[in-house]
Amino acid sequence: MVPSSLMFRVFTASRQAHLRPGKSFLRSFHNTATLRSIVKPASGDLTADLTRDKPEETILSTVAEPPSITQAIEEAVDDILKAAKTRATKAKKKVLRAAEDGVPPKKPRKKAIPSAVAHSDSTSLPPVPDSPTKPQKQGGRGPGQPKKDPNSITTEPEKESKSAPAERKKFLGHTRPEEPRNDITEYLRWGYGGNWQGAKPLGDRRRMNIVSEDACDAVLARLKPSLERHMGCDILDINPGAGVWSAKLHDFLKPRTHILLEPDTKMYGPLLDPLVMAPNSTYKLVPKSGLVWGHLEGVLSQEYLPLQTARKRDDPRVEERNDTLLVTANLGYSPKKPYKGFTSLAQMVIYQFMGAVTAHSLFQKYGLVRMLVWINDEEKHNILPRTIGDRRKASVEAGFACEKVEEVASSTVHMGHGLREPELDLQSGREVLQRMANSGIQIPEGRESILVQQLNGADVPNSRIQRFQAVSSKEETAAAIDDPQKEKMRQNRLKSRLAGEALSASVCDTYEDILKTAKVIHDSPDSEEQRAYHADFWERLRHWEMDVSKLSRTNRHHVQAGCDNRLAIRRDQPLLLWDRREIEPIRLDKHEFFPARTMCLFDIQPKTLIPILRDNYPNNYDILEFLLGSFYTLPSQSVRNGLIGLWPGAYEWIDAECPSLKDIRKGGHPDLNHLTVRMLSDEMMVEMVDAWLRWPFKPTRYQMLSRMGSATHDAAGVMEVDD
Repeated sequence: MVPSSLMFRVFTASRQAHLRPGKSFLRSFHNTATLRSIVKPASGDLTADLTRDKPEETILSTVAEPPSITQAIEEAVDDILKAAKTRATKAKKKVLRAAEDGVPPKKPRKKAIPSAVAHSDSTSLPPVPDSPTKPQKQGGRGPGQPKKDPNSITTEPEKESKSAPAERKKFLGHTRPEEPRNDITEYLRWGYGGNWQGAKPLGDRRRMNIVSEDACDAVLARLKPSLERHMGCDILDINPGAGVWSAKLHDFLKPRTHILLEPDTKMYGPLLDPLVMAPNSTYKLVPKSGLVWGHLEGVLSQEYLPLQTARKRDDPRVEERNDTLLVTANLGYSPKKPYKGFTSLAQMVIYQFMGAVTAHSLFQKYGLVRMLVWINDEEKHNILPRTIGDRRKASVEAGFACEKVEEVASSTVHMGHGLREPELDLQSGREVLQRMANSGIQIPEGRESILVQQLNGADVPNSRIQRFQAVSSKEETAAAIDDPQKEKMRQNRLKSRLAGEALSASVCDTYEDILKTAKVIHDSPDSEEQRAYHADFWERLRHWEMDVSKLSRTNRHHVQAGCDNRLAIRRDQPLLLWDRREIEPIRLDKHEFFPARTMCLFDIQPKTLIPILRDNYPNNYDILEFLLGSFYTLPSQSVRNGLIGLWPGAYEWIDAECPSLKDIRKGGHPDLNHLTVRMLSDEMMVEMVDAWLRWPFKPTRYQMLSRMGSATHDAAGVMEVDD
């Protein structure tokens, strides 16, 4: 075969023409005779091509001598074939000569092959070929090597490809179980494609599923007192996945209708079909996504929920609790699945669930419907913050829309951005254990949270310093002993953190003493003694500010967070929903899920809005949204700065009309420069909404919505609000 990369030249009397034969031109021809039959003088196409763009006299001479052209082409082709035959003969002689001298022939280079294919390491010389052999392609068999049987199985060690990673693991495939429902974990391993790169899973590999029946039983035992009121209800199940939790909840409540909204039926259909096809089953499998509101609205109809009645917003019954409908959803993704402006799809869906409570949309149009939601354990602090540093707009709105947002089960490990003093966590733990004892609630053995283990005397690292020491102690034997420099750096970091924690605690103690003086001023009548306390308070506060200003930026941040965390838990009603919890969450382990990542279950029970927010909805509620959206762009800013940036004149009006902001007994502060916006309670926010409604110079609703980016205005002056 003639290589397609070779080029031959044709000389004529008028010019030198270059012809590059393509692969399709010479690949199917094996002898010169065939080529000669193709390039006859009778062919006009070649003549026309050679005579294109030539002077007239040259064209005439070229056409007049077709035999010379044919002869030139034939000679060029013959030269090519002779050269190839000569090279093949030389290669053959080289192999024969090397075999006679006892020198093993050089193996041709081979292409990279998968690591699962084994090769022979034999070093014996190949037999000398008795007949001429053609040169092998690069990557093919060497001369004289026997052809390998593709069906043969070799037991010799594998050789990694040079193009593959150095530490690439052997392919671990999984077979599909005959009965997927009887071996759910193995089926999920098979459906997820095994643990090798390039696998083709049946569904979304980021989805998380609970696969432990024991964990489901422990959760249902914890929820039993409140779940019993939902016996015989309708269940709307979004993303049931493997169906373990769905089946356990179904067996406990015995619902009249259980709708399974599962879009990935290719992956989870074999696990859910046995539930649907069982005798007298009340399951209904709908192959649609419950996270697409168009699909969800299609299910919220008389066809699927004939016993539910949708209420209008002005109907008082829409504000009543509806125990005949229960919603459960699996929003767990690992890693987190971002969506548009949200860092997590789960956070966006829960945020919209909260919005549905206030707007009475989606399934909340049937009344106040309870929700049991599974999410990735790493995201729980966004829904239910454990420290004041994690308190954001969404968690504040949840306090207005929900009677209870409770963490039922999780890893019980704090996943937020910062930790508070361990004494505050222990104080919160003692209070919740006392409430559980009064209600007769017991913690299942082996399911104790990290905080309960600490209260029981177990040595469990919980504070920032304890965790740092625990991690450092593990690294000490491996790295620090071998490298004294690393050990010195570790000790310096530990000393710095310990010093920073001690300094922050000391400064926070001084601040608490100053606030005690402010409480005395507020409670005492106007007198000489009261005025003396007042002067002492402002003098001590000024000195404290000077001491804090001398600290580093990091330590100032720790002082502010420490003071806020202390004041948040030591109010008459703790500021954080976490500190108001009635039960301590039970502990789940990662091996009870697939993939092996712990999930968290939230129990969300909505409530009716307070009158001032419910009246003239959504106008009054938009004011609350506007205030929170403006404040929580920077949660650590002072209330004074937040009001100044809110709207021109807003600070002067609200400062005079909202006395709770300066009431030290309600969590306020006489100086709004020392009260951060994340420390504002629900009572303070409602008072500001009421003052805003009475403000004569307040901005219009369109101006507020434009500031929030949720309104558009056309040329005709018609305002449209995005849903």
